[in-house]
Amino acid sequence: MSRIDTEEEILELLRKSPNKYVSGEDLSRKFKVSRTAIWKNIHSLIAQGYEIESHTHLGYKLLSAPDILLAAEIRNGLNTKYVGQNMYCFNEIGSTNDFALKYTEKGVEEGFLVTAEKQTHGKGRLGRNWISPPNLGLWFSVILKPRISPFHSSKITFISGLSVVDAVKKVTGEDAVLKWPNDVFFRGKKLCGILTEMRAEMDVINYLVIGMGVNVNFSRSDFPESLKHTATSLKIELKQEFSRVKLLKEILKNLEDYYELFKREGFDPILNRWKDNCATLNTRVKITQGKDIIEGFAQDVDDDCSLLVRLDSGIIYKTVSGDVS
Repeated sequence: MSRIDTEEEILELLRKSPNKYVSGEDLSRKFKVSRTAIWKNIHSLIAQGYEIESHTHLGYKLLSAPDILLAAEIRNGLNTKYVGQNMYCFNEIGSTNDFALKYTEKGVEEGFLVTAEKQTHGKGRLGRNWISPPNLGLWFSVILKPRISPFHSSKITFISGLSVVDAVKKVTGEDAVLKWPNDVFFRGKKLCGILTEMRAEMDVINYLVIGMGVNVNFSRSDFPESLKHTATSLKIELKQEFSRVKLLKEILKNLEDYYELFKREGFDPILNRWKDNCATLNTRVKITQGKDIIEGFAQDVDDDCSLLVRLDSGIIYKTVSGDVS
């Protein structure tokens, strides 16, 4: 058994004995390691942010767990069958999406999760940077294997957006909304972005990597000047901090539930719910596509995730991408 495995097992035992001490002797006997080894594992957990009380004659008692993206914390109470059950958790990485895409070359199980406390080269749509400072948000990627055409990859992006909207509602009691094609907004500003990348053949996806960035506990001063008026966080809007680990576990559960619904019943139930939560529809919009600007009324989203815009001329314009305002 590795040290990391032992740490998770120790945490599990401490959690099962709330407000009680677990003796070092019992832990030593349970894991067939020395009392010194137990002590080292305990101090490693303390260094990671766990508050553990020790008593010479009584043993160890878990007082609190940190809101840090650690495998032991994510797995604890995670109500999924496969999404997020296996993972890599980094303190710092360039991009979780880049790592996940590279990792698929080894052959990886569906639902594999990659998280980071900080990204140094976070990625958004259209080659943009995604600001990913430590301890303030959720920066993560999930690997799926939908046996669908690359043309339909946007359907998984829609599933991901719904997963975030439902998780925000569960954790905060407040409504977030969807903005076509891949953003989640909260009280009129951007809360979450989703970037979907893939490894695919002409007619089928081999691996799909869903990258999500959710602004959880940012203060206004944590955003660069260019984003202060367009981006927001749950903390800014609701005047309190939220558990990032809890929010992540809700997103992962919702992602698996919607993904399984998609596999069972197709895209229609997903699309209908997505439309119900979309703030883009039934409003006048301006779509920027390179140097071109299209203005009109956002009338509908069709079953390939394209936005249907009724121009002032009455013509229905169909677009698959673009910046919408």
